[in-house]
Amino acid sequence: MEENTIFTDYEAWKRENNELITTLVKKQSKTIQRFSPVLAVVDYLYEQNQKGTLSEDEELIFSTGFDYIYDQFQIIQSLLEDNFNNDYDEMEKYGQTINLLLYINDFEAELKVNDNLKKDINKLTDLEDKVNSYLDKKENAPDEYFALLDDITYSIFTKNNIEIHTVDQIFYEIAIEYDIYTDEEYSTIDPINLKQV
Repeated sequence: MEENTIFTDYEAWKRENNELITTLVKKQSKTIQRFSPVLAVVDYLYEQNQKGTLSEDEELIFSTGFDYIYDQFQIIQSLLEDNFNNDYDEMEKYGQTINLLLYINDFEAELKVNDNLKKDINKLTDLEDKVNSYLDKKENAPDEYFALLDDITYSIFTKNNIEIHTVDQIFYEIAIEYDIYTDEEYSTIDPINLKQV
């Protein structure tokens, strides 16, 4: 029963967010390009579930991916409404900075689940605040902020001897396994071909 609920939730989420998803996909938005493999895999597994039963592993992959895109789209929706007055074109001008913010959030989430790493979160929070201040002013953050994020995360994960794989990286590998993407396609792929529910 529970696995059906999450698929029903996904269907409802897609319906409720249809305009946002469709617009970002049609515009090949930089905002969602980074995690397009997650969207593609979740949508693929949703379609497979309609045809039959998924394995427990596939249900877990679906659930993890759906949780991830739900969180990502909440941040994007909030920015669209609060910072860009529901103007998709205006928001897209800052897609690179929004992606940086989403990456920072990904790494913060990784640190929060590991008690030993929670103390290292302050550097990321400071960077997040700076990136948000640029978005508040409707400016792109400087390119150096990407290097700064790399330096911060490299330092934290090296110091703690941890290898990190972001959700979008993991789902990219899964997308290749399912033949949704090929290695050559990824850099130029249309973010996802979502069907209307």
